Amino acid sequence: MSALNNHLRNRRVMQRSGTSNENARRLASAVGFDQVFELVKRAAEDSLGLHRAGLTLVLGDLSNDIGAYHQMSSNSIVVNRNIMKIVWKSTRSRAKRNAYTYMILLHEYLHSLGFEDEGQVRGLSKKISDKFLGPGHIVGEMATKPLDEFFPAFPQLAGFRDKGQYETIHRFDSSSTPYIR
Repeated sequence: MSALNNHLRNRRVMQRSGTSNENARRLASAVGFDQVFELVKRAAEDSLGLHRAGLTLVLGDLSNDIGAYHQMSSNSIVVNRNIMKIVWKSTRSRAKRNAYTYMILLHEYLHSLGFEDEGQVRGLSKKISDKFLGPGHIVGEMATKPLDEFFPAFPQLAGFRDKGQYETIHRFDSSSTPYIR
């Protein structure tokens, strides 16, 4: 029964986003950071003609006013594990969770490609998402609006803190590093 409910929630997110294209379906059904990130890389390359290989994903205990960051010239994207857990607690919809993951990874991937200006990256994130996932997809909206518009429980859960540890995700950007298993 919960699989059926999850499927119906995922369809509602896709319908609300105004898309029914194959990329949106792939995002809604993606399992894990690696599958979502493959879509991010393809979207950026299709839109900008740019690609970067060999990135590492780290989940860390950051202040909840920072969703993620990429230090220029590094090969790491650090995502706020606290916010990720809040998103997971706020919704059971895989489509909505994946939309947030896609949005945050796309934003930081654009930084890794050399785009430094936050306003420019937000605008590019929306433009790329609209092109790749369809106009009005929730990802494009997440790129430019506050998180609590999509996850109303965020303000109540924002005090949540993890243990202050960092964790490297071992299966990430695997298409760029086939020699590492």
